[in-house]
Order: sequence, then structure tokens, then C-alpha cells
Amino acid sequence: MNITSALVAATTLLIACMSMNTKAQEALSKEALLADKEYSTNVVIDGLSFPKSIEVLPDGIILITQRDGQLVTINQWNEVSRVKVNLPDLYTKGQGGWLDVIPTDDFDTSSILLLSYSKGTDSQNKLVVVSGHYSSLSGVTNIQPVFEVNTLKDTPVHYGAKLLSVGNEEYLLTSGDGFDYREQAQVVSSHLGKVLGFTIDGQPLANAPFPESPYVFSLGHRNPQGIVLTDKGEVLLNEHGPDGGDEINKIIRGNNYGWPVVTLGIDYSGAKISPFNEYEGMVNPLLDWTPSIAPSSMAVYNHEAFSVLKNTAIVTALKTQRVYAVPLSELRKGSMLKGAQLLLDTIETRMRDVAVDTNGDILLLTDGDNGKVIRISPVT
Repeated sequence: MNITSALVAATTLLIACMSMNTKAQEALSKEALLADKEYSTNVVIDGLSFPKSIEVLPDGIILITQRDGQLVTINQWNEVSRVKVNLPDLYTKGQGGWLDVIPTDDFDTSSILLLSYSKGTDSQNKLVVVSGHYSSLSGVTNIQPVFEVNTLKDTPVHYGAKLLSVGNEEYLLTSGDGFDYREQAQVVSSHLGKVLGFTIDGQPLANAPFPESPYVFSLGHRNPQGIVLTDKGEVLLNEHGPDGGDEINKIIRGNNYGWPVVTLGIDYSGAKISPFNEYEGMVNPLLDWTPSIAPSSMAVYNHEAFSVLKNTAIVTALKTQRVYAVPLSELRKGSMLKGAQLLLDTIETRMRDVAVDTNGDILLLTDGDNGKVIRISPVT
């Protein structure tokens, strides 16, 4: 299956519409939640080559993954180290590469990390999860397989690939629809377009909602990106729609989130994907962004440093190049929100990921061949 022409057409249309869509989206947003005088910005590191994720370990060490398999580490004294991690059959085309990293539940005693990445070739690639032992000297070693998506594809896009611990050594993984394989999001036996659940040993979670496909936790997703756990145990996920229809959803075991049967967006060509904005048995989003913002990641803020942000989901975006703040209380009201408030005004660049450090500072990871980590700190 050749997707080159489709991707070129989609990219051309996105570039042409980006300026218009950005202005339209900003019109949906109120003034920035944080006033300029309330925070300072500082570039922690730059010169990152297509960074994909940022993670803060329990002791405050910052981990940054790059798509080519390089791990960048920043310790408590802002000392930087870079080391290549040997990821078997790493595939780095398009949106592929080393995509996420999180500590395991027993990291404090085991020093084990979970890593997600794309594996394979142009004609056959898939998303995989491995574990590895972390040390400040050698990076990540002793790579061991944990889980592999069961569906091969020949597209280098829509991997999802975000990892989340839900406690008790149980983990969730977002898996995109592969772009040209969107119908697979409704096929229970396929792992494309799903949230997948597994244990640290690579086994399916107990009480699987689909016994015939026990790793499937939820279905009907397009390109799910940020996934977080709130203080009330809710799993929230944001995902890319097509042209419009970006979403935040509350993920519940066994639910169907509709793609591509239900969408509030249209195809990049302008054609309708589906006549349905809602459908019986399929869950509507908590929040809709139309026009699209291309949400890339999400973090829950629960620190005292920025008291106004407590119990807020912070969402980064690629297309609109901004950061948004979504109060969890608003998401819990049960009626669909349209758009979200800007977090701040002074930074406008493609955002890849977001994390909150042990001091309550917000760490923004920017996208591209000269990526940066920007620290947002309160002014006291």
C-alpha cells in the first residue's frame, strides 16, 4: 500500500490551513490563564534532534528520548549526558522512532524503565514495548521484550505510543490507527486504534473486556497521544482528529470511542468521513477542538507552585503551537467542552511533550531538529 501521495496532499492542505486554523482556534480561547508577570521561562537544553518524550524520575532526574534512540539525561545539577540505547530493529521513518519512556512501579528498587518505539521496515512495522535497566553511567541496558502490537502496517505514521502506569504493575499503551488503516480501529482483533493493557510481564490485564482480544482495553481511537491518571483514578486521553475533531476522552475499560464511525472532523480533502457525530454504543468526547490544535501530550498539575493550576490538565499542541489548560472540574461536568483556555502567551512553537518536575515547574519539550526543554517557573 503506497501512501506517499496521500501524505503529501494532507501535508499541503495542513500547511495552507495552519494560519487560518490557528487564528480560529485562538478565538475560542480566553486570555492566558497565567499572566506574564506570574512566571519566568528558562531554556534548560537545546539542540535536541527530534525529541519525542520527556519524563521526570522520582528523584528529579529528567529523561528525554530522541527518535534515533538517544537518551538525554539532565541531573539535579543540570549536568547533561547523552547515550545511545540499543533498541532492536528501531524504525525511525516519518513519525516513528523511540517514542516514550516511563519508570515502572517498582523503579525505586529495580531501576527498570518501560520504553515504547516503532520497530521494523517501510513495508512491515509496528509498535513495541520493552523494559530496560537505567543507570546514570550507562543509560538503559538489558533490553527485554514486554509487549508487541499484533498488527503490521506499511505506514510510518499514527503510532500513538504513549505509556501510562495505572498502578499494581499494570500499564496502558496508546496505539494509533496507522492512518491508512482507520477501519482497524473498530476491529477488536486488531491492535490498531486502541488503548492496550498489559502487565510488566507482558500478560493481558485481568478481567479483559474482550476475551477474544484480551490486550484491548478500549477501541475506536485515531491517533491517541497524551494519556494521564488523575488523583481520582480517572484515565484521560487526548487524540488527534482528522481536520477538526481533536478530543479529550475519559477512558473506561471496554468503551468504544467511535473512530471512524463517529467524528466531529472531516477528511483533509474536505470530504466527509462519516455522517455521524454520535452513535449508539459509542462514547462522545469530554472536549472537542474544531479547528484542530493537534494535541501532542498531556500532564495533570497537582502542585502548590502554581496554585491556580491545581487539578488542571495541561495540554501541548503541535499545529497551534500553544499550551492549553483544562480544569478537571470542567471535564467532569458531563457536557462537551469546545476548545480550552491558553496556559500562557509568551511561548509559541510546536510542542511535543510536557512534564511537571518535583518543584512544580512545568517542562515543555519542543518539536523538530532543534528541540528544546523550556522550564516554566513561578515568580515569587
